[in-house]
Formats: sequence, structure tokens, C-alpha cells
Amino acid sequence: MPATPEEHEWLTLSDASKRLNVHPATLRQWSDEGKVRIFRTPGGHRRFSRTDIERMLQVIPLRGVGLSSFVMSEVLQRTRQELPAAMQQSWASGIGEDERQRQREAGRQLTRLASELVTKPAPTAAQLAEARQIGAEYGRMMARAGHSLPDAVMAFIFFRDSLLETVFSLPETTGLDRDATLAIVRRINDLLNDVLRMMMAAHEQPQPMADGTR
Repeated sequence: MPATPEEHEWLTLSDASKRLNVHPATLRQWSDEGKVRIFRTPGGHRRFSRTDIERMLQVIPLRGVGLSSFVMSEVLQRTRQELPAAMQQSWASGIGEDERQRQREAGRQLTRLASELVTKPAPTAAQLAEARQIGAEYGRMMARAGHSLPDAVMAFIFFRDSLLETVFSLPETTGLDRDATLAIVRRINDLLNDVLRMMMAAHEQPQPMADGTR
């Protein structure tokens, strides 16, 4: 719904683009795509909502490492918000506090690795090896807790959904191009598919008993 001039304080195209440190043509394109609200004067000139510009200031600088950090922060926040409801699921039961803490740490590490792919064309060999190791260890943790493979997969899907939903929202939260967003989704999905494969394989391996036997 278009905003009215009475609802906001408005900036000229020049002032708004300087505030964001972007080229006026870029800001003009964002307004054409509906990513920032505008009001047109009787003479046809664009005016930009100061509220929207101030909001965008929080995310426009997210270039390079900044964008990766933003995604990681958003994923962790989304996960914390959705976790209370998820804890009612069968895959979240029967896990001791020490094991749960290890799971949280594994989740943070995997979130970091996936978030780094926001600004990188592909994972390095070291990143891929670390992600696979996290997947395998998570599979073993779920098996030790007595959870079935379907439960382990559902736990992984919960994490995956939080991550991908955050990435899919980047065009709205950061103004990132949709094609670029889809490319990021593909990179992260490829990594997570590898993690899932390792998790499933490790879960199905015989687990050591308390006396060290299998």
C-alpha cells in the first residue's frame, strides 16, 4: 500500500542515496522493485521514507564478511524463536544437557560454515571437511541418544528450514538481487546435502557401548 506524505519524513533521491552510500540509479531501481517506499511530488520527483532508509542502513553495508555475519545472526535468532515449539517434537526428547550443548555447538559451527557461502562461490576443501565432520558427529549423537534415523533427519530439517528461510528473505531484508539469492541457496543446499548424507551414514554405524564394545 503506497504511503502518504503525511505518514513519514521524506528524503530526495540525492539525499537518500548519499545516506545509503549507493548510486542514485541503484536506489531508483530498488524503489521500482518495491524494496523501498516512495512518494512522488506533484512534479513527479521521488521522495524516500526516512524510516525505510534508516532501516536499510542496518543492512546495506552488509557486503563481504558483513553479509555472512548478518545471515548467521538472523539464523541463530530465528532458531531461538522457533526452538520452544520444536522441543515438543520426538526428536528433541531424551537428550541430556551435555549432549544438547554439543548439539548447539555443532549447529552454530554449521551455521557459520553455511553463512560463509553467502559471499563465496564454493566451500574450500577445509570447510567441506569440517561440515562433513559436523554431520557425522551429529548422526552419532542422535544415535547415542536412542533416536531413530527419521528423528535425526527431522532434527536436521528443522535446522535447514531456519537457515534457508533466512536466506530466502534476503531480497526483502537487504535488497539483494533474487538471482543472487537463488545462487546462494543452491550453494548452501549442496553443502547441507553433503552434511545430511554424512549424518545418515554415521547414524547407521554401530555405536560403542559403555564398555567400549560395539
